[in-house]
Amino acid sequence: MADSLILPSEVARVLDIKSTIRYYLSQKKKAQQTFGMNKYENLDYGGDFAVLSNEGGTSSGPPIKTDHYAMILCLRGSSTKTVGQFTFEVQPQTVHFVSPGVINSYENSTEDLLLYMLLFRREFLDESFISGPVVDNLLQMNPDYPPVYTLEPDSFNAMKAGLEKISDEFDRGGAFHLNIVRLQTLQLLYEMNRACEACLLSFTKHMNRQYQLTHAFRMLVEENFLTKRTVSEYADMLNISAKHLGESVKRETGESALEIIHRRLLREAQYLLSYSSWSIKEVAEHLKFDTASHFSRFFKQKTGLNPSQYGAAALF
Repeated sequence: MADSLILPSEVARVLDIKSTIRYYLSQKKKAQQTFGMNKYENLDYGGDFAVLSNEGGTSSGPPIKTDHYAMILCLRGSSTKTVGQFTFEVQPQTVHFVSPGVINSYENSTEDLLLYMLLFRREFLDESFISGPVVDNLLQMNPDYPPVYTLEPDSFNAMKAGLEKISDEFDRGGAFHLNIVRLQTLQLLYEMNRACEACLLSFTKHMNRQYQLTHAFRMLVEENFLTKRTVSEYADMLNISAKHLGESVKRETGESALEIIHRRLLREAQYLLSYSSWSIKEVAEHLKFDTASHFSRFFKQKTGLNPSQYGAAALF
């Protein structure tokens, strides 16, 4: 199989908004009590925009990629979220942002977790009065910083009220309701970017050499995890010793550099097993394992499950 010529995005499902709603519905453990979700229960909705919440979700979910943006406000509870190369804690009074095509997952969610989520495609904002370059700038997150921002009380209350207004407007429908929703979405993007700037000003002061090195390493892993599996290879790319890289990453993250490499590889494996039609052998070949047996041993060591067991539990 000429897997080197095939990209994961061509063989594994990238979720549209309807599929993302189905994903969150499948994660529910109890009846929805907050705004948004009930209108999508029949799964007939297939637009460029949705607003919903996830109260009652499971503690973890498989990695996904989407074709749309997600702005996610945490009202209560907590969860560990991984977006691209960043892993961060979702806490009350924070907002985080996920861009299209970026692999993301969550785990360790508390039972009381409540998130408000705004899902939209870039095309949804095209009919707003704001010019395209301005909108693109609002959607462009700083790649050196995790896409999660702590909100001041006034900003948090404004975003919560804004999401609830969007939900109410969407439910009410009528003339111009989508235009109003577009304007309200842009207002929330401005609010989030204001929080982003405040966080970055504070964060930059603590952006020491150790953080910069670890971040550069994570970026390289994100770009090269299919072909480079050793700490030494990444150290060579950074022109430092493997010992120095390993010690710096350990001090900064509490994890070994090899664990970070393996976790990125595992997330891709979970994504392909969940959303592609590939066999275990094909997944193993794409991920550059010598044999399917080697891949299976790696996967079971990390998850406690065989790839076939994990694939059988896939949502789609």
